[in-house]
Amino acid sequence: MLPALVLASAISGGFAHPTPTPSAELPAAVYQARRAKVMKALGGCATVMSAQGETSGITEDFRQDGDFYWLTGVNEPGAHLLLQPNSPYRKVTLFLKSRDPEAERWTGPREPISPDLIEKYGVDVVRRGAPDAAIAAAAEHHACLTVLAPGTGAAEDRADARLVARIASRFGLQVNYQRGLLAQLRAAHDAPELERMKQAIAITATGHAAAARATVPGVSERDVQTQLEYAFYANGATGLSYPSIVGSGPNGAVLHWDQNSRLLRDGDVVVIDAAAEYGRYAADVTRTYPVSGHFTDAQAKVYRAVYQAQEDIFAAIKPGVTMAELQHVAEQSLRRSGYLAAFIHGFGHFVGLDVHDAGDAERPLPVGAVFTVEPGVYLPAEGFGVRIEDEVQITDSGYVVLTRDIPRKLEDVEAWVQKARASSSAP
Repeated sequence: MLPALVLASAISGGFAHPTPTPSAELPAAVYQARRAKVMKALGGCATVMSAQGETSGITEDFRQDGDFYWLTGVNEPGAHLLLQPNSPYRKVTLFLKSRDPEAERWTGPREPISPDLIEKYGVDVVRRGAPDAAIAAAAEHHACLTVLAPGTGAAEDRADARLVARIASRFGLQVNYQRGLLAQLRAAHDAPELERMKQAIAITATGHAAAARATVPGVSERDVQTQLEYAFYANGATGLSYPSIVGSGPNGAVLHWDQNSRLLRDGDVVVIDAAAEYGRYAADVTRTYPVSGHFTDAQAKVYRAVYQAQEDIFAAIKPGVTMAELQHVAEQSLRRSGYLAAFIHGFGHFVGLDVHDAGDAERPLPVGAVFTVEPGVYLPAEGFGVRIEDEVQITDSGYVVLTRDIPRKLEDVEAWVQKARASSSAP
């Protein structure tokens, strides 16, 4: 739960971090425990995983694939992880790409291999270069190699799958594909993960408080975006969970509006889908704000329907329910209010290392799962849309709305907007 102090100070323009503030970096012991779970599930096979992230920008900014990061905490391209559960020693070997002094003059120095680096990542060995020889040596203690594949989609074209196939063919090893294991394990968040996700939500609250103050006639959507993102970074965000969406008037009826170019007008509502990231862990929050400080009757009717859909979904949440079942609840609620045809997306998704995180919509939700509840109604002919999005955590006894201290009820949103603007204009 967001501490009351956070919300109160966010509304008035300041921010107080929850106490204690967790470090952005997870301790190595967390990754060691995760790898132990995976090795236990391998059935005596060895496995290798390759970094699958993407590089973008002139500075070659790299974002690691969620599965690889979940097991290693390594945010480097060209890395590999070799797990050998049957080995009497060196069960976990991390391979990093070779150092390049010239390239490091452009992108910064990388750490040399040392006992400190081994301790940092909590592995048995750190090496540089290709893992082929080490994988081949794994045949001494393992008769099979496993590819940890996503639950859906082709896996044979992945870099690690090609590597496994090449080594297995050379040494006559059996190849197994274990699909969905990591998604299943990642869906249940542990305490260190939840601490960082709650911190991301607390920081996100400051951005939405800034947005509540900034959504006034005459400013641009980009102005609002700038204000909320400044609040994120000023209060400790380590990144954005996704590009901020600020859709006013008819742009609010576009699900993923990203141009943020229109000027806000009196009488508009503004759909703001924006959230901070902390220590790689995402938040995801959407609120719909009235530019005038009050919703019109037409806007209020839609808002109440979306709010009721959220309430109906919340009432159906319990351990063991599936995302697919909750989708049905959302659709039935909006069918009753007459807006089902204007509900053009799923009710929610898993959240964690990625804003659209790993998980299986058909499997019962485990304790520790975190997902969004985000019904929306989009009416381009009427020139507006409404979406309300919150994060929910499954607990032993039911659930908790992690974002519940960011106002969402219609009357509370109106009061919040009015108070925020009044405080910002006070001498």
